Amino acid sequence: MLEITVTTENGERHVRVSAEELAGLVRRIGGPGDAFLVLERIPDLPDVFAQVLSDPGGYTLEHRAGAADRHFAATVDDADTVIAVLEGWARRTPGWDAGPEWSPLYGRRGGSRVRALVQRLRRLR
Repeated sequence: MLEITVTTENGERHVRVSAEELAGLVRRIGGPGDAFLVLERIPDLPDVFAQVLSDPGGYTLEHRAGAADRHFAATVDDADTVIAVLEGWARRTPGWDAGPEWSPLYGRRGGSRVRALVQRLRRLR
């Protein structure tokens, strides 16, 4: 079991999922009302999360490790890469973030592409 909580856009919460369950959730996203996942550690740490948004033709991955200047995003083409990155993040595997080309979100105009969706999700809780 992974020491994370996964929340979907449609408000489902999955606690301490297996790697296989996480993979299934990643492969499922992309439909109306079910476009993203937010992963938070157990116990929850403020401003520490990973999230993924299914875009036409790919995925936007983000991770944040505390302060706003430690918030990064990357675009990837396939679910297998998303699964590997998110599982590595959840397990705290050294080098989990080595694959995608990450860009800082701090100070970017418009900020996170997922931010509005995440705020909506948090209001549902």
